[in-house]
Amino acid sequence: MLAFYDNKPSNWEAVGNGSFMYRWNIEEVVPELTEENAEQEKVSSWKCEEVTVWPPTTADKVIEAVIREKYSASDEIGLVNKFNAYQQGLDVEADIVEEYTAYLSYVAEVKRQVRKDLGEEATGGVTPRVMAATPRMADIAKLLTMTVNTISLTDSEALAVKSVYPDWNTLIGKAVKKDEKMQCDGKLWKVLQAHTVQKQYRPGTGTESLYTEIVESAAGTLEDPIPYDNNMELEQGKYYSQDGKVYLCTRDTEIPVYNPLKDLVGIYVELQEQ
Repeated sequence: MLAFYDNKPSNWEAVGNGSFMYRWNIEEVVPELTEENAEQEKVSSWKCEEVTVWPPTTADKVIEAVIREKYSASDEIGLVNKFNAYQQGLDVEADIVEEYTAYLSYVAEVKRQVRKDLGEEATGGVTPRVMAATPRMADIAKLLTMTVNTISLTDSEALAVKSVYPDWNTLIGKAVKKDEKMQCDGKLWKVLQAHTVQKQYRPGTGTESLYTEIVESAAGTLEDPIPYDNNMELEQGKYYSQDGKVYLCTRDTEIPVYNPLKDLVGIYVELQEQ
């Protein structure tokens, strides 16, 4: 937030309600002389950007607060998704490279400036953590893992950025909501009903009511059948493939099924001659 002061403000200040104010880009504003005010005393003011930070006031928390003033978590995810799509040759404007580079430069400058302003012995309750330098992409990956399930992505979009989703093992003991996604055994899974993740109920065979695998999208035609991997809802009229064979679904399963397609012949599918 942009703020103005009559006197030069400090970088760091206790507000009095338990929070602290961090200020950056502090600049003196000198009024321009005109014929009308030439005889008036030139009185300077100060402008800066500032953000409120609540304890625990670590340097990393201040850095995140400053970045959030310009980029929301959704903004970051959007930039990463567009940049990754551009890297993969998808139909994304080339100016995303410049935009993404500007974002990375901004983050690097914020880190440098905040740590310089606060220092290891900063007053006002700041106790910066001394951290080894890590690539910014690692920071982004950590942030995305924490927030990706708050972003609405289609299954295809989610599959394209599978690596940013949390691992199932890290969610054991935690509550998950319907349609949240996670990684397990190198695959991406979607939650079918809200529940608390339990160690004995791993995504896969036996947990079809809790999870369904998200697989590569396909047209579902005879020429482009949908790969089936023993945990999927089948849709009437679409073609599926497994073990080098193609099957036509003759009626909806309505729920994910886990049996091999060859065992569903005459029930939900019919084998196609090749």
